[in-house]
Amino acid sequence: MNDRDTEKIHADQDDTIRREAEMLREADEAGGIKRAFTYLRLSGPGFLQSAITLGGGSLAGSLYLGVLAGPSMLWVQPLAMLIGIIMLSAIAYVTLSTGERPFSAVNRHVNPVLGWGWALAAFVANMVWVMPQYTLGIGVFQQNLMPGVFGEGGMLSPFASNLVLVSLIFFVAICFTWNYGRGGLGVKLFELSIKLMVALIMVSFIGVVIRLSLVGELDWGAILAGFVPNPAMVLRPAEGFVELLAQVPSEYRGYWEEIIVGDQRGVIVATAATAVGINMTFLFGYSLLKRGWGKSYRNFMKFDLGFGLLIPFLIATACVVIAASSQFHLVPQHGLMDADELAQIHEELGVDTEKLPEDVRASSGQQREYRGYLLERALVAMTEDDGIRLRADLERLAEQDQEAHDTLVDSLIDETTEYDRYLAATLVRRNNFDLARALEPFTGTIFAQYIFGIGVLGMAFSTVTLLMIISGIGFCEFFRKPHEGWWFRFGTLFPITGVFAPFWWHAAGPWLVVPTSMFAFLLIPLAYISFFLLMNQKTLLGSEMPRGGRRVAWNAFMGLALLIIVPASLYQLYNQYGRTGMAVAGLLLVAVGIVHILRPPK
Repeated sequence: MNDRDTEKIHADQDDTIRREAEMLREADEAGGIKRAFTYLRLSGPGFLQSAITLGGGSLAGSLYLGVLAGPSMLWVQPLAMLIGIIMLSAIAYVTLSTGERPFSAVNRHVNPVLGWGWALAAFVANMVWVMPQYTLGIGVFQQNLMPGVFGEGGMLSPFASNLVLVSLIFFVAICFTWNYGRGGLGVKLFELSIKLMVALIMVSFIGVVIRLSLVGELDWGAILAGFVPNPAMVLRPAEGFVELLAQVPSEYRGYWEEIIVGDQRGVIVATAATAVGINMTFLFGYSLLKRGWGKSYRNFMKFDLGFGLLIPFLIATACVVIAASSQFHLVPQHGLMDADELAQIHEELGVDTEKLPEDVRASSGQQREYRGYLLERALVAMTEDDGIRLRADLERLAEQDQEAHDTLVDSLIDETTEYDRYLAATLVRRNNFDLARALEPFTGTIFAQYIFGIGVLGMAFSTVTLLMIISGIGFCEFFRKPHEGWWFRFGTLFPITGVFAPFWWHAAGPWLVVPTSMFAFLLIPLAYISFFLLMNQKTLLGSEMPRGGRRVAWNAFMGLALLIIVPASLYQLYNQYGRTGMAVAGLLLVAVGIVHILRPPK
């Protein structure tokens, strides 16, 4: 692209900005339907946030919410997103009021350690989190949409199938992403494509829920009640487990209650800490600047975040939770328990279940999870010394004789009760392919495999493209270059790590996820604190800094968000990484303090 082409693009963008500002002014004066349609037409950055958060992580979290607590925890994800929207609103206010790049604003007005940590964490996180998105998208083709071509026993070998699909996803994502880097019309076309993808996700999942409702699979009273916040679920198991727990010998009931409550607490905390991720906070301000928006758009941003982010997120995640709870809550995973034992328990509980297809089996991961629950339950029945000796024997056998190890574990599992085994089988995690298979008898192949599969594919693909855009923006920021041309295009290529996902994600994932998650949990509250400080920074905002009641309201809402996010992130950091995670947090705070003391006055 030569200088003349660049000048033309910038001139066209300036004309577009002027037209949009005039449209917004006229819409605000007219009000009513015209205002609503104009707002919908101009919206965009909110939908980008929706596209990135509606990915594999949201899908997995929603599925497990349904498995664990049925519809009773439908309130968790919308509440977490509302907290995130408070801080995104602060980012929007600062960016639209000053026109300054967020990375530069944090470096100059808060602390460069926080600014660089925020940007680098988002950049590295993109390269890691893009990999499971590729795996998810490939799996949809192989198991839902085109199993006869790409699936097991299909026309292509597994290697060829993976190679074709990663190439397809990467090529299409590059076309979308580089179009965004052109600016002007390219940005609008990209945002229109994202809107369509988000709409496709919502329509797909809504279609599945409507179909389930028509065949009588949903309890809408329980679903509506599930949107009412119930903080007590961090202390006691979901209501549905009460009857099952009553069947377990009292001396072992506490073990299962601790697992269930611990998982419920973990889901609530993790959702609060990650509903708006580190890379979402980095993208948002730049997506506003890319549109050329300024102070006159501050009120409009409330609509954009509500309609473009909150509503699609609420609909998509709620539909997945509803579908998963209807099929999996208190339902044991098929293929784990003895069939006769399972039938006997169903008869005792008065559960009327139809026979599942014979080809539905537990995955290797589900088997490991099931056996792990029951092994720990068996150890609870032993004295502390016996338990220590047995663990040592199991570790030794795992290294020397795997068959003997498995035989010993089997014998320990046999010593548990049938209701222990039933509870373990209900708690194993399920994925979108388990849900598609479970839905098929009720919704038919079209809804279960194709409609649902297209929605999941939209989740994966939209997230891949947004992660590439964030990497392009971050790369340009590091070198202080415009977000266009070959600098931007080269930056978008860093998440090419995703193309290796089907070949080595399972082997490389654990050691990549650990440091990435650690810094994400650590830096997301620091990003929130940074923008809290910027909202109160007169040297940056000047006369645009909120005053009086507006300032009190801003600080109250942001303070509430910080009171939830900071403890949630620290809890996740300590819970997953222990003293190592807290030590890293301490070192980062020390670095922030040193730089703050030594940096020259502004």
